[in-house]
Amino acid sequence: MEAYFEQIFKDLPFGLGIAILIFLGILLIIWLLLPLWVLFIQWNTGKIRDEIRRLADQLESREGNGRDKHVSGPKD
Repeated sequence: MEAYFEQIFKDLPFGLGIAILIFLGILLIIWLLLPLWVLFIQWNTGKIRDEIRRLADQLESREGNGRDKHVSGPKD
């Protein structure tokens, strides 16, 4: 690994070598963090889906209970 850095600094101007190393470092960080980011998004999406399902079930149970309470009077 050190040989690559030495080669970069030998053949290229100093500023360009630094820019390339910074760029490669950023790419390495993105490459390492991308799987964690994808897992985080999937986890949040699952939580939101579960919350929507829970709220829908709660609304259905309220509607079901509301229908039973409004019973009309005796029919003639």
